[in-house]
Amino acid sequence: MFKRQLIAVIVLTFWLAAPAMAQDGKPTVAFLRFGLSLSDASLETAVIDTLLVYEWITAEEHARLNERQDIEGEKINIFWADASYDLTNVNIMVDNALDRGADILLTLSTPVTQIALNITLDQDEPKPVLFSAVYSPYHAGLADAPCIKPAHITGSESVPPYEKAFQIFMLQNPALNRFGLIYSSHDASGIYGAETIAAIGESLGLEVESAAVTSVSDLRSATQSLANEGVEAIILPFDYTVAIGLPIIATVATENQIPVFHPHPGSVLAGATVGAGFYNFYTQGISTGLMLTAYLNGDLDLATTAIDSQSGLSVGINLDVANTLGIDIPPELNDMAEMVVRDGESAMSPLGLLRLLDSMGASDEVKQMAAAYLQDVDLSAMASQSGEQQQAAAMINRMLIEGRKSPENMAADRAYLDSLQCTPEMVAEQQAALDSAAQ
Repeated sequence: MFKRQLIAVIVLTFWLAAPAMAQDGKPTVAFLRFGLSLSDASLETAVIDTLLVYEWITAEEHARLNERQDIEGEKINIFWADASYDLTNVNIMVDNALDRGADILLTLSTPVTQIALNITLDQDEPKPVLFSAVYSPYHAGLADAPCIKPAHITGSESVPPYEKAFQIFMLQNPALNRFGLIYSSHDASGIYGAETIAAIGESLGLEVESAAVTSVSDLRSATQSLANEGVEAIILPFDYTVAIGLPIIATVATENQIPVFHPHPGSVLAGATVGAGFYNFYTQGISTGLMLTAYLNGDLDLATTAIDSQSGLSVGINLDVANTLGIDIPPELNDMAEMVVRDGESAMSPLGLLRLLDSMGASDEVKQMAAAYLQDVDLSAMASQSGEQQQAAAMINRMLIEGRKSPENMAADRAYLDSLQCTPEMVAEQQAALDSAAQ
């Protein structure tokens, strides 16, 4: 599909290696998201933090961007756009971003990236697209392989560890015989995830009942239909429609005494019984931010930068839902939980906090401060915490950003970007693998 793009790489390398500039001499970046979510907010914050670390924005501009305000900055212009989880809005959003003079589109989610790619492919000189929070870019038609893709697009793939997550879900009920699946029929990520989960279940001899939906309004009836089919659990893929409507799914499932499993630990905040899977969107945001700043500096060529992959496994449990369902969470599942909902409040375990801070390059001092701060904080209500707690969080964030500027972390950033360089050997190897799979 993208062989013709390889020919264009040589021609496009010159103008893709350095950012196009708006008329005021400053590049304009459009942050385009499908809808507001905690995961995407964490990722966006990491990108903003990285822009501050590499001095593309000032501290004042950083504060405004953290409020999701548009800026006409000293070095860069940034604006935000949100499709409110409505596919009909995405085309309009992308077109408006280009009309507003965006020099690079930073897209969050598979649907937004698909539409941004389709629109920019029709341009004589396609605007660069840098994506993140995208699941299954290859199944979604964004690329054929990490280095075999349209020359003006790259980004960071989120890889759900479905196999490992399924094993964790089975800990809750090793005798599980039949489970249900709900996914969106127009979300490539959801379709791929549902197929993967079904294949895992069938390989274990389990019966699988699937329900495809087209909108959030279908979720209540789809969940009730699965309950009527006698499923013993509902296992969900990464899917934006499902994620938006997870409280609906969880409510109907709980009414029918059915646990809900989701491949994100934070899903327990929305009513899932157990969440297990990819979690570190802040780290992914750092990766995306590094690509963006390197591109803005003229040090990164999108055409020869491989699509990055981010994965990980973390576990969350909702003891309140488990108690309502009358089920016991086995000790081994309790022990691995990094996020726990109990008595209406949620908290991160010391293990989860340590892993998160390590991924951010935090110093021992920051780890100690963060541990003390989070000890009494309900994660599901952080926005409403006291002024003193919010000041502590802001101080931790400032210290993390300063720590990112250390020579060791800067060297690690350069090594990471170097690792994304597509060599002719990598392209040939990936093409050979594609050709072999097609035979």
